[in-house]
Amino acid sequence: AITVGVPAEVEGEISTGLSWQQQGDRAMVRGCWWDAGTGDTPGSAEGCALQVVPVPAPGRRSLARKDVKSTLTRYRVLSATGGCALLQLQPRTAFPEQLQVHLTLLLCPALGDHKHSSRVGRVLRVPFSLTPESAPARTQVLDEELLSRLGLSPQQLHRLPLHIHLQELVLP
Repeated sequence: AITVGVPAEVEGEISTGLSWQQQGDRAMVRGCWWDAGTGDTPGSAEGCALQVVPVPAPGRRSLARKDVKSTLTRYRVLSATGGCALLQLQPRTAFPEQLQVHLTLLLCPALGDHKHSSRVGRVLRVPFSLTPESAPARTQVLDEELLSRLGLSPQQLHRLPLHIHLQELVLP
């Protein structure tokens, strides 16, 4: 993955619970139907606006009911320059949007992540976390220097694809 920002640690693990929640409401949504065989994800059905949110300390009951799933991703910084980094990610669990949410928790969203990057705010170039409720999804905001290096104008930014790429797939 290419990230906007460089993690504080050169390598480490991101471990948190993840859950599907209705946008703008902390209550779980149970009435949305999802057919795993179609490749659709929850939230893609009309009238069913869901988002993936981190649950830092999930309770045993939430995990047992499968309202929350424990997730783990290992990462290593392979290269860093100009406030961006190339990371090797090794998800140890599988949850839709897991890598994007985990990178956001590192305060280094993936380049082109127009869904979760708004959860990372900046004041005087110092990143901080915002709650999903206070940061609705929007086109990723990049500083002028990075836009210039990418050869993009602010009007072209919404076309920037998500920069998370599969290098190797290992099946147990």
